[in-house]
Amino acid sequence: MAKATRQIERKESNVDEERAEDLNAILKQIADNREAIQDSLFILEELQESGVLPMLRGLLRTREKVGSIAMEQINQTSVHNMIKNGMSGIGLLSSIDPDQLNQIIQGLTKGLQKASESTDNQDQVGIWGLVKSTKDPNVRTSLNTMIHFLNGMGEGLSNKQAH
Repeated sequence: MAKATRQIERKESNVDEERAEDLNAILKQIADNREAIQDSLFILEELQESGVLPMLRGLLRTREKVGSIAMEQINQTSVHNMIKNGMSGIGLLSSIDPDQLNQIIQGLTKGLQKASESTDNQDQVGIWGLVKSTKDPNVRTSLNTMIHFLNGMGEGLSNKQAH
C-alpha cells in the first residue's frame, strides 16, 4: 500500500523565474518567426519614411474628432445619393447580359475611333452626305440600334410615370 501524504510542499513561484521563462518563450517565438518579423519591421520602416506612420499616429490621437467629422460627411445628402447611384449602377451592370454589353462596348470603341479620325479629317458632311450615309449598312445598323434603344428607354420612362 501507498503511504499517506502528510505534508504538501508548496512551491512558491518566483517572479524572477516566471519572467525569465516568459522571456525565453518570447525569444523562441521571435526565433521561430524571424522572417515574418523582419518583413514587418521593413514595412514599418517604409511607412515611417513615407510619413504614413506619423499620420496614423495623429489620426489615432484625434480619433474622436475624425470620427465625428466622418459621420457628418457620411450623413450628407450627396453621399446618400452617391451610394444609391452606385447601387443602381451595380444593379444595372448585373442585369445586362455580358455578351450584349461586350458587343455594345466594341461598337462604342470602334465608333469613337472613327469619330476621332473624322476630327483629324476636317471634312464637313452636308445634308446630302447624311442622306447618302443612310445607305451604308453600318450606319443603318447603328441607326436601327439607336431607334430600338430610344424605344426601350421611352417604354421604361412611361412605366415610371405610370407608377
